Amino acid sequence: MRNTIKSILFLLVLVLNGCSTDLLNPNPKTSLGELQAFDTKDRVVGQVNGLYAFMKNGNYLGGRYQVYNDIRTDNFIAKNTNLVTGYSTWNHSVITSTNEVINLWGAVYAAVNAINIFMEGLDTNWKAGTLTGKITEAEYNQFKSEALTLRAMCYFDMLMLYAQPYSKDNGASAGLPLRLKAYKTGVDNDMARSKVSEVYTQVLADLNAAEPLAIDKYSTDLLNTTRVHKNTIIAFKTRIYLHMNDFAKVQTEATKIVSAASPFTATTGVPFALSPTFAGIFATPYTTKESVFSMPFTSTDLAGTQNSLAWYHHPLSAESYYLNAATGSTVSQMNAADARKLLFVTGTVSGNTVYYCGKYPNYTIQSDYAPVIRYAEVLLNYAEAIVRGGNSVTQKAVDLLNAVRTRSFTAGAYTLASFPDVKSFLDAMLLERSMEFLGEGLRNMDLLRTLTTIPAKPGVSSIAPSSPTYIWPIPSSELDINKLMTGN
Repeated sequence: MRNTIKSILFLLVLVLNGCSTDLLNPNPKTSLGELQAFDTKDRVVGQVNGLYAFMKNGNYLGGRYQVYNDIRTDNFIAKNTNLVTGYSTWNHSVITSTNEVINLWGAVYAAVNAINIFMEGLDTNWKAGTLTGKITEAEYNQFKSEALTLRAMCYFDMLMLYAQPYSKDNGASAGLPLRLKAYKTGVDNDMARSKVSEVYTQVLADLNAAEPLAIDKYSTDLLNTTRVHKNTIIAFKTRIYLHMNDFAKVQTEATKIVSAASPFTATTGVPFALSPTFAGIFATPYTTKESVFSMPFTSTDLAGTQNSLAWYHHPLSAESYYLNAATGSTVSQMNAADARKLLFVTGTVSGNTVYYCGKYPNYTIQSDYAPVIRYAEVLLNYAEAIVRGGNSVTQKAVDLLNAVRTRSFTAGAYTLASFPDVKSFLDAMLLERSMEFLGEGLRNMDLLRTLTTIPAKPGVSSIAPSSPTYIWPIPSSELDINKLMTGN
């Protein structure tokens, strides 16, 4: 953690080009001392920009986080054995000193500390009255809601790789160090791990505090896709509660925004809806009503070398991952007429034709947006919660599942009779999610939250929930300098 602190001190305050109007492509120009950080509205907004910059770091939500959660599972096969681009994650051989284990931890905790520094400064200056006439109360509330939400995302995302699933023991396992104050020096770095349940409690506390403060919607689709607003928070809470097996709460959150009947559009705030076409979600300008939250990139603002999603999913990349099409795999169970399968692109490996995920076609520039959460997930979270919560398959749950499924595969509509029992529905749901979110980082999350064995893939054995490699180890960078830290 001490190295993380050092790495962000010079970015304590970020002042960005056009910061008063454009929070989409943060590029730090300079740093300021704390006394000047809140001198003007532009400087305050510049700091908000900076928070998004930390989140879209290539080692985090700019690409690698989604990739790690995908390649741990059975849907992808490594083209080569380059350790820099995740091979150890793919074959479950990561150790405490592995690059991705260290780099992701550092990137996320750097984001957390930047958020804490900003929130402490914002609150201190607001209470002191030094922001009077610079920002309005509504702007203060919005900036705070964004910071709280981003911090919640950071901690939840860390749980997905470095801690046991909540389902294993209702969150009693060791979780993460909960750093909730600003660290501006290496002093007081030692901190023990909170329980998984305690981290979830903090995540929800942040989100519940952020929701009433958040703006309903922005003036453009671009901002609604790339900045936090009220419906971003609600959508994200459906994911959190599903991982906690609190199915009643999933439904409560979903009903805040999902209409009672098909086409299940959002009824308040940003009018979320499924994109008419699946391919349209992943094409410029990347701002469909389905894109709840994404990390934006342009030709002058990229995730960095070997970080972008196109780097890992395009046949032109020497270090990409192609799709596992073996019998029984997700790909093998997709109908040839499914629009999601039609989006695949082909390539050649060792003389054989293989499929690649086609969601990120911009390999030349690598400026495809990195999806974090889509409205399709909200609908599927809702459907699953109805069935798990009531222990029965209902027409509403089938309709929600069909809304996502038939958008891509019209002939594949289910009926109630398709599911003789709850298990058959849940099996279909897990498969549907694997098909729908291929290449978006949800597969590992779904397997772990349901305590499902990570299936085998060519050359790699399956990983049972009892295996030490079911989750990542705590990085040596943290163990070496945090005297209270314990490993997995």
